[in-house]
Amino acid sequence: MAKSRIKTLLIGLTIGVLYAFIIMLIVTHYHQNVSIAYIFILPLILGAIPVLFSTKEQLKSYKTYLILPWGITMTFFFLAWAFGFEGMICLTIIVAPFLALGTVGAFIYRLIKLKNSGKGTKLYFSLLVPLGFLLLENNIKPENQIHTVKTSIEISADKSIVWENIKNVKNINPNEIKPHFIHLIGIPKPLDGELDKEHIGGVRSITWEKGILFEEKIKSWKEGYGFTYDINVDPNSIPPSTLDEHVMIGGRYFDVIEGGYKIKNTGFNTNLVTLSCTYRITTNLNFYSKWWADFILEDFNEMILEVIKKRSESITKK
Repeated sequence: MAKSRIKTLLIGLTIGVLYAFIIMLIVTHYHQNVSIAYIFILPLILGAIPVLFSTKEQLKSYKTYLILPWGITMTFFFLAWAFGFEGMICLTIIVAPFLALGTVGAFIYRLIKLKNSGKGTKLYFSLLVPLGFLLLENNIKPENQIHTVKTSIEISADKSIVWENIKNVKNINPNEIKPHFIHLIGIPKPLDGELDKEHIGGVRSITWEKGILFEEKIKSWKEGYGFTYDINVDPNSIPPSTLDEHVMIGGRYFDVIEGGYKIKNTGFNTNLVTLSCTYRITTNLNFYSKWWADFILEDFNEMILEVIKKRSESITKK
């Protein structure tokens, strides 16, 4: 690879990362919602930046330009995480559109620049496109959407044993929890769940790692069959470094409202346990936020149900 081309690519990488930080800071300062301009428009421009600073001769070798946006994205993400601008959960949620749209942006801009006569100076105005979308977004009021995730697991144990393990999930040992995606992105593991009264008005006190505390207040109770509860989170117990504001439970963008357990007998010593979780999302791109919220809550529900299954079946085998 010619030295001039390497130099051009390094310039594109550096300017791309600096540009990403500028847009991120502007969005953070002026925009109070999860931003379409940031997640879906910015990546297109990041893919375009190396193209804008390259000659037509350099652009004839196109493969590097399709991959370079990935380098810009990952460098930007690493620095944003290292300096505390973004949390690992948020970066994981937005990495796919950044990588995919970065390559799309590079491909489109390369074609445009190769076909244009002259230097294609007008393409530089596209650097302002994310800011234009940001201005439009500021006039859009995000709407609240309520959704419910239901997760089921079959447990081979007597119904009474399953019921006891649902009501209280005390002293969870790390060895009881299988590896799950949610833990890879930094969501803490549960440690304890204890119910004080077995009727409506009772409270299950929940403790997670890193000192996170919340309560589940029982609002319906059917002995041996299930119960539902409202969820109250103590925001002061959640360190900012654990859940940033975009995924903070009880925050402006996301909240877990209520949950519940149901047991259905499906055969001799076989029961189907369903854990439901109702949540709120409030963003300008609820379609994308919902997909991730469903995925993460489903993964979390599976983890809890696996602990209940393991405990119930181990007692039955004894």
